[in-house]
Amino acid sequence: MSELFHLIIRDTQTGFYATSPQAPGFMLGRPTVDELRADLLDALAFHFEEARTLEIVEHHERLHDLEAGELVTRLAADMHHDERLEVYTRIATALDVPEQVPELLGGIRNGVGEVVYVCAVPSDTLGWLFTQLDEQGDAFSVALAISELFLMTFPLTVGPEDGPDSSGECVTIGSRDYTKDTTLAEVMKRTAIVSPVKSVARVAC
Repeated sequence: MSELFHLIIRDTQTGFYATSPQAPGFMLGRPTVDELRADLLDALAFHFEEARTLEIVEHHERLHDLEAGELVTRLAADMHHDERLEVYTRIATALDVPEQVPELLGGIRNGVGEVVYVCAVPSDTLGWLFTQLDEQGDAFSVALAISELFLMTFPLTVGPEDGPDSSGECVTIGSRDYTKDTTLAEVMKRTAIVSPVKSVARVAC
């Protein structure tokens, strides 16, 4: 049986490097994405000290180095790519409006001080999103396209205090509890847009 493996690929403008929350300490850098993919399985076998059957989901990150701080967009290369690209496009458009940059940079920051926005779609589950977080301590904001031009965002976090199994059965968003199988469509239905979500915490239900 294959293991879900999120491969986070960052474009550095001079090359590409890959990391994964499922392989703490792993990093692979290559001049091109094709070279990175070609060497990936051998590099992972060396890292894990064995060959593994993995269900690899590629995520492509772009760093927006702004005057006021660093913002990263993450886009999964899956069957929903076009929908995710719409979210990415809306974030990029907002970054061109000076008045909106402070709001975007006001999102939760990860351990290295970056504000990361994961381009999500309504069918994504909270569990799938949480498996993109490093269990040792990580954070990002989920971004969804709503209405014609707007975005809905809320933060997800995980830390060492959550224990070695951070998949969690229960997640609290605002004042509502959800399971890891809850889709973002359900979260959207139950969230009052006039009352933005300020924080997310995992609790044991």
